[in-house]
Amino acid sequence: MRPIEDAVRAVFADRDILPDDVPHLDLYMDQILSLFEQCLGGSKRDPSDKLLTKTMVNNYVKEGLVTPVRGKKYTRQQIMQLLCVYHLKQTLRLGDVKALTGRDDVDFEACYTRLLADKERMRAVIPPLLREQLPADADDPNERLALCLALGEVACYMRRLCESLIDAIPEQSGGK
Repeated sequence: MRPIEDAVRAVFADRDILPDDVPHLDLYMDQILSLFEQCLGGSKRDPSDKLLTKTMVNNYVKEGLVTPVRGKKYTRQQIMQLLCVYHLKQTLRLGDVKALTGRDDVDFEACYTRLLADKERMRAVIPPLLREQLPADADDPNERLALCLALGEVACYMRRLCESLIDAIPEQSGGK
């Protein structure tokens, strides 16, 4: 196993789709899939993994996580909505993602832009904290398991905090 320092560096070096990467014109499904693949492909655990598929997008629309498409093109707002769904679904249940993104009172581009700024701040703060707290390497199976258990608990705390915030969302008129 590579040293933990290398793993931390790699994890926090992920690339994002920047708002300027998203054209100010409507895109076809294949163009959206290409955008995700080109910009986010480096964050895949396995090269054969799919970040986003036509079926996934269609299911997100069907389940109300993304507003329905008119015709065959997706608006910039819908693409930003898809980006928010993409990030949230890595941690939260789809029902919780829907509570956040299946709304008509959200500026998805502003929220996504805020996410990118927050990620930059976290990239500056979290790696040094991890370096102080974590062992330099986890070659020992017991050390690796203990470390993964601890990191999993931190992830659980963050997910539970998100769930608490979602549970406090007021009902939208006409339902959530």
